[in-house]
Amino acid sequence: MELDPNRPGVIAGLDQPVIRKEQHVRLPARAHLLPAAAALASVTVLGILIPVADASPGTSAAPTVTATTTPPSSPPTTATWDPCYQGPPSSPPPGTTYLNAPASSTTTTRPSVPDENFALSGVARASSTLTSYYLAAKVNDGNIGTATNCQYAWVSANRSVDNPEWVSVTWPEARGVSHVVIYHSLGLENRDFDIQLLSDTGAWWDTVATYNNNTNTVVKSWFAPHTTRGVRVLVKVGTTTAPAIARVNEIQAFAY
Repeated sequence: MELDPNRPGVIAGLDQPVIRKEQHVRLPARAHLLPAAAALASVTVLGILIPVADASPGTSAAPTVTATTTPPSSPPTTATWDPCYQGPPSSPPPGTTYLNAPASSTTTTRPSVPDENFALSGVARASSTLTSYYLAAKVNDGNIGTATNCQYAWVSANRSVDNPEWVSVTWPEARGVSHVVIYHSLGLENRDFDIQLLSDTGAWWDTVATYNNNTNTVVKSWFAPHTTRGVRVLVKVGTTTAPAIARVNEIQAFAY
């Protein structure tokens, strides 16, 4: 048999190609590799899809629980009447909220001697009060919080700038005082006021410090020692928004 010179690989007179021996051998060899590759791929897929078993047979892992907390709103949005103006009514008006501003500082206890705060043992009085909740006793209750509500502040009646308001603390025994601290309501500080000490005979008040255009919430005043039985804050101009109203949260009196 002779190969067709015009058609390589084909026997002359026949249309069938000649199958070379090396080609016949390679086909089974390549076919032999396909099942192994397919098996390896299937193992890889199974390794991804099948989860790893727990190390302890017969037990299951506890589910992960994420706890979320929502901080409470302040002030509460429930309809409750403001106790600084009147007690809670049986049916509070809709939309009202409870006025409970947090104190800006912690409550203090009575200092020990020699740093004794003489005002703590005194009696507080005032020229007027806005309501029965803003009592003068707030100025020497030992609480130096500067919140604006009735739990912390004395507030005068809304009368007139021509009628200065005052709040005082007097104690039974004469003391040497040279340091007075006044705490105002935060954001509602008294603008113009005097710090006064009661004379040793109790007949009049001596002005030991005068403040005009004040913007400080805490005013610390030092002066020459005075023998006295009381301290008074005389407010000539109250807050910027309400100049006829005076506010004082705490009065402290020290020997030095």
